[in-house]
Amino acid sequence: MRKQIMRLVYLGVLAVMACQAIHGQSERDAAVAAAGDKYVISAKAGGVNYVEGSVSIVRKDGTGGYLTRRDEIGIGDVVTTGDNSKAEILLNPGSFLRIGSNSSFQFKTTSLDDLRIQLESGSAIFEVFASRDFKVRVTTPKAKMLLILSGVYRVDVGKDGGANVEVWEGDVLLGDRNATVVSSGRSAVLSGGVATVQKFDRGNKDEFELWSRARGKELAKQSAKLRDKALRNSLLTSFNSGRWGMYGSFGLWVYNPLYGGFCFLPFGNGWNSPYGFGYGNCMCYYNMPYTIYTPPNHGGGGGSGGGSSNPTITAIATSGDRSPTPPFVRMQGTQGSRGIMDTLGPNNNSTDRSSSSPIIIYTPPPSVPVSTDRAPSTDRVHH
Repeated sequence: MRKQIMRLVYLGVLAVMACQAIHGQSERDAAVAAAGDKYVISAKAGGVNYVEGSVSIVRKDGTGGYLTRRDEIGIGDVVTTGDNSKAEILLNPGSFLRIGSNSSFQFKTTSLDDLRIQLESGSAIFEVFASRDFKVRVTTPKAKMLLILSGVYRVDVGKDGGANVEVWEGDVLLGDRNATVVSSGRSAVLSGGVATVQKFDRGNKDEFELWSRARGKELAKQSAKLRDKALRNSLLTSFNSGRWGMYGSFGLWVYNPLYGGFCFLPFGNGWNSPYGFGYGNCMCYYNMPYTIYTPPNHGGGGGSGGGSSNPTITAIATSGDRSPTPPFVRMQGTQGSRGIMDTLGPNNNSTDRSSSSPIIIYTPPPSVPVSTDRAPSTDRVHH
């Protein structure tokens, strides 16, 4: 009897071990399958990068639920935060919307050259790349403003639907009767078509502002860690499938699997975040083929990301230019956009350097015959 019991125990242990082995193999198989696409490349606005507390959404079609990381917010979807809740939303690559407790917003548009956000209530901080070519518009129920330079802006909706705006860095054009421009270190109360402007103490930061800056610093560090050679294949695969193009944004959102969120990979070398933190990384590390740089109206590869089949990207590339230049180059040439970039080389890993004026550090690729071939996916990468 005892031998039978021992045999049953032994068989039971073997069965458990077999199940564990099969489960482990399944996990490894899943990991191997995912490894080929562990980086998710995006050039779109609307991704949810961070959620703390209770954040709900009512979709344009009337459905609703709670937001989690990597959810997508579409135009017309209304997002609302509860008590002690926050969310970080991806805008156009390189720009973030951070929304505080008891706040609500929705996207009106998500295009690179005309991004529009309606802040219905509460508080929001915008860390954005912006210029007169690449506008960011923010409205409240009774106020309008245009973020005209790259920088950091806080907007609080007043009880009457107006707005209190604090410019931590940058310039904002108010939609008041006098078209008032508010610069760094100044705040404005906008109500009833009249703006009252005064200085504010930038050293006096509340918990929401400290959190936003800490997020900006951490995300810049994460960008510097995107040095995996496997990322190049993901970049090429997504380019060839038309998911992005050099003429459609300032860079890309890249999902960092070690961090569990998206960070910014700029196209240009030496870029700083609007907070002034150096990214320490750029597209130049991945030795991309020349087809990536081909203007979309000249027949380059890459589907809607690199070819002329995408009218929005073509319009962005050619707007105001006889010879199309990528949007990130035009942004680099924007005068007065502090914090955009500096003269740091590709080996710099600084996370707290800023520049008083932008410098163009972009050299177009050598002149080569225009090819309609797709970008190769197996080229070796050189760092």
